[in-house]
Amino acid sequence: MHRKDMVQMIVVIIVIVAAFFLAQTFLFSTPDAPPQQANQPANEPPANKPAPVIKDGTPSTEVKPTPTQKEAGYGFVPIEKAQAKVHALSNEFLTAYVSERGAVIQSLVYVNEAGETVYRHTPDNPIDPPARPLELIPDLEASPDLHSLALVLDDNDKWRNISRWELVTDAKQPESGKSLTFRFPPSTGFEHSAESDGTVIFKTIHLLPGTYRFDLTVRIENRGDTPTEKVVGLWGPVGMTNDAMRNSAEHSRIALYGSTESKRFVQFEDAPNLRAIKEEIQDLNEDLTEEGRATHDWIDARTLDDITSEDRYLTVHGFRTQYFLAFIAADPDNRDQRWSGNILPINEQHAAVSLVAPKFTVTPGADNAQEVRMRFYAGPRDKEVLKTAWLAVPPADEEIKNQWIELATSGFFDVIAAPLIWLLGLLTDLVGAGFAIILLTLIVRFSLAPLSYRGQKSMAVYTQKMKVVKPKLDAIREKYDGKKGQEAQLKMLTETRAAMKEQNVGMLPLGGCLPMFIQLPIFIGLYRAFGNAFFLRQAEFLWIHDLSLPDATIPASYYVGEGFLSFLAHNGWMTFNILPMLWIVLSVLQFKLQPKSEDPQQAAMQRNMAFIFPLMGLFFYGFAAGFSFYFIISSIYSIAESKLIKRNLVKAGITPDPKKKPKVEEDSKPDYHGAG
Repeated sequence: MHRKDMVQMIVVIIVIVAAFFLAQTFLFSTPDAPPQQANQPANEPPANKPAPVIKDGTPSTEVKPTPTQKEAGYGFVPIEKAQAKVHALSNEFLTAYVSERGAVIQSLVYVNEAGETVYRHTPDNPIDPPARPLELIPDLEASPDLHSLALVLDDNDKWRNISRWELVTDAKQPESGKSLTFRFPPSTGFEHSAESDGTVIFKTIHLLPGTYRFDLTVRIENRGDTPTEKVVGLWGPVGMTNDAMRNSAEHSRIALYGSTESKRFVQFEDAPNLRAIKEEIQDLNEDLTEEGRATHDWIDARTLDDITSEDRYLTVHGFRTQYFLAFIAADPDNRDQRWSGNILPINEQHAAVSLVAPKFTVTPGADNAQEVRMRFYAGPRDKEVLKTAWLAVPPADEEIKNQWIELATSGFFDVIAAPLIWLLGLLTDLVGAGFAIILLTLIVRFSLAPLSYRGQKSMAVYTQKMKVVKPKLDAIREKYDGKKGQEAQLKMLTETRAAMKEQNVGMLPLGGCLPMFIQLPIFIGLYRAFGNAFFLRQAEFLWIHDLSLPDATIPASYYVGEGFLSFLAHNGWMTFNILPMLWIVLSVLQFKLQPKSEDPQQAAMQRNMAFIFPLMGLFFYGFAAGFSFYFIISSIYSIAESKLIKRNLVKAGITPDPKKKPKVEEDSKPDYHGAG
């Protein structure tokens, strides 16, 4: 492109950005609207009171066990949830409600220690604004006796995890953050202050400041006379709210494996969603029944992930949604241990996962107590946030190359999506999410401008040459019309090639398709980026109240469920989205402005391409508004760019000026024009 055209393109960019800025400032400004994060919430519980329980409507069919009188003497006395005291652990981002019934996290909600909402729950219906705080780990009615951080030890867990644990009020507190320490059995109120093998269990839950991470410690003391072997673990997230994308494949299990060489092996990219896990366990149990073997309602991680190498061991186990993660992790300061875990489906929407340390022996004496350390994360699926959580004290071991940030990757195209997410995040911090999408679009398209110019120039030259050679090609086709023999077809092909070679015309110009091929991986990377950029969640722009949802411009919706029209809906809700329709209109206009090729093959390709983008617009009808917004800006840019390139090609004499009728002199006609 010439310098003048480059200046014109820059002016177009400035005009586009200025237009959207003025529209945002004067037409769609909402100074009195409540912000989405960490500001004054309305009618929300203070941090020292239990969060509202969100029921899933599935009744429990579990039969509660009844311990014997002897077992009750060791502290195994199940109590109801309402009878147990609940303690709140809060920091700047979240509040975890920890119950003395099992010393478990009963629920976890994004309300900070000041009682302010940090993240709001995204409604299923895009026309509804977010109102209540997001409860990432709910108290499931379908799983009344199993909660996050419940102990995995032995058969007595069925009583231990629903009995009262004693809060140790004089436990040593950490230098930073807050912690709760519980012991089982309680020191008073029962015949024995230790379990039947003489052991006492201490569980410490430490919430670190400024992060979404808990440090967990299970300490076992042997106050008896003989050594005892233990295999200790904890249940990680038990159920997880699938915010934004209900019943989608994004709500899936994650598992991170390590090896004795401290290498990392990720097994989550193609991991099944929760519904598929339940079906897989059913299939496995059918095979076990045919073989006459015992069946279970759970499955171990190595079986599900088909890990046959003994060198591999589990280090992270949990769940992920589109924007959030909840997982339990092994202590990275003690590598190369053979950790394991299980998956327990609860229903089609929820499951539980565990992480279990290798077996160890506890010898008598308080100084010989054994500890198992783990970490628990419940926060954004964001690389920077995960990195901060990993680097929280104690510092990470530098020998472990791949850390928790692996869990935020966007798949095979992360090599393209990651830089785009980084750039989009940088621009969002500078100008806001909406303008960031505009600038990202212009940056991507402007960087491809030289290729676009070269491609359109190549296509223009090809078109002009085809106009000259087309009459002779028509004459060759007419000459061999009706001759189907192999020899005649070969002669026609030879003469066609000779005629095109005479005018230096190739079969098809690769340069015209090159920008499209280059944009394809960028397109996929952008799709991944807009689906994983946490900062776009509930980000407002113009009339759009959430760039991560369909724009729902007209405030009306209809529930279509999972039927035939579900691909047009979001979480089953059909809304009236203007942006995809505008994208379709601009795509049609863009192709209407393209020059018509004289080559039948090229013309057929153009006709086919004219239907692709409208179909894509229809396919992405229920996708994020930010995604559609990108392609609207891209289409506007393409139209402006095409006009500038055409003008440049006319000035260069490559294409004729459409305003001037070409004068054809008799002597200038090729020889074959008069051939009869």
